[in-house]
Amino acid sequence: MKGFFWSRMLLAASLCWGTGAGLALAAPPEAGPEDAVVQGSAKAITVNGDAIFNHVSRLAVSSRVAGTQNEYNAVQYIKGEFEKYGYTVTLQPFSFPKFSAPSSIQLTIEGTHGLASEKLAPQALQNTQGGDVSGEIADAKKGTLQDLKGLELKGKIALIEAGQIDINEKIANVADQGAVAAILYDPSSDAPVSDTQFSTLSLPTVSLSGKDAQALKQKLAANGSPRARLSVQGVVTMAATSYNVVATLRPNTSTTTNDLVTVGAHHDSVAAGPGANDDASGVGVVLEVARAVAGTQRDSEVRFLTFGAEEYGLYGSQAYANSLSSADIGRFIGHFQLDMVGSKNSGTLVMFTVNGQKNVVTDLGATFASRLSGVIPYGRFGRSDHVPFYQRGVATALYSHSPAEPEYHTRHDTIDKISKEKLLNVATIVGNSVSEILSPTTPSFKRYKDFFTPVSYPFDPNPPV
Repeated sequence: MKGFFWSRMLLAASLCWGTGAGLALAAPPEAGPEDAVVQGSAKAITVNGDAIFNHVSRLAVSSRVAGTQNEYNAVQYIKGEFEKYGYTVTLQPFSFPKFSAPSSIQLTIEGTHGLASEKLAPQALQNTQGGDVSGEIADAKKGTLQDLKGLELKGKIALIEAGQIDINEKIANVADQGAVAAILYDPSSDAPVSDTQFSTLSLPTVSLSGKDAQALKQKLAANGSPRARLSVQGVVTMAATSYNVVATLRPNTSTTTNDLVTVGAHHDSVAAGPGANDDASGVGVVLEVARAVAGTQRDSEVRFLTFGAEEYGLYGSQAYANSLSSADIGRFIGHFQLDMVGSKNSGTLVMFTVNGQKNVVTDLGATFASRLSGVIPYGRFGRSDHVPFYQRGVATALYSHSPAEPEYHTRHDTIDKISKEKLLNVATIVGNSVSEILSPTTPSFKRYKDFFTPVSYPFDPNPPV
């Protein structure tokens, strides 16, 4: 699910741009200029909406599933663009587990009270575990922690309705309660849940059509807890290789800080579609901000990153975060993560932190946005590539639009759904934030609260997906 600028203390009075209390939350307009410049105390950078859109178009010609040739082609394109801008670029290979599709799936509801056994037609979810399990079926509703409160799931097969929280979280929740398998369904669909790729699931997990699931729920109501046997066979775990792209730009001024700031997005997509918004949009913004920042004066180091295998479980960002030395961690000002930042059909821009707390990344984003398109809120959400940075103690936030677009993780996530204005808005906010951290007119941002008063910005309790 899974977004400035200042001078020295003597300029602090001119930098306090107000509390933002009177500014409404606003999405950028669908019609606007192709270029935008927002003046901060540092030299503002200019970003180009056409350039971002062209990057997204280039990347979204096909799916970019981690470990495939299409993903590697995208990696080479990204690497080449960074090199054009003068960056030192390295590829960081890493291995991650990839699952083959099951060779056979069987779901049998055992007969009760003289009724015959019944075989249903499930569909396995990608990245499901294999196994042969049996147990009583339990209605886990939507699989939230509130839904599971007081529900006994140990040794049972959880029947879970789609919606409200991420499916991976649903599966993790029922697994934590002792379930041995999960059956997912969408009550509004005549078909099993499909066109979606999930991170590595912790249980044998299949989906049913809404009709079959509703019939099963009726049996639950009439006959207590019928038993079922679920067999998912032929799942093979393979080691696959993906890549992170790391582009580094060092200070170019005589007086330097030891500060480090990073900006990232994931370049892989689900198998179902070309991933124009998820997350070619984020990569396009990263590339354009990198181009703009390359022409600035800098007293700090910046790294632009694109990660592989996010869709399989944050494997790329985890590999990168784990590779950082303790010295590098100590240098960090913050990490800006961009994921799903360009759909016409998504909601408004929000900055999500893992713990739901403000930090330097959100303070900068909200303040800069207040001068561009209105104050943006912050929220609490994990399950994107900002998580491994948070786990290493780095201030970080995920910039994304909430709620997510209806095309999320489907074949319909295509370039015609992309808003150039939304891309431009995010790039301007993040780009000028990063530029301000790098500017030689500011002291080390480790002490940013000594010379910067952020606007007031609200908490948004709604997750993006």
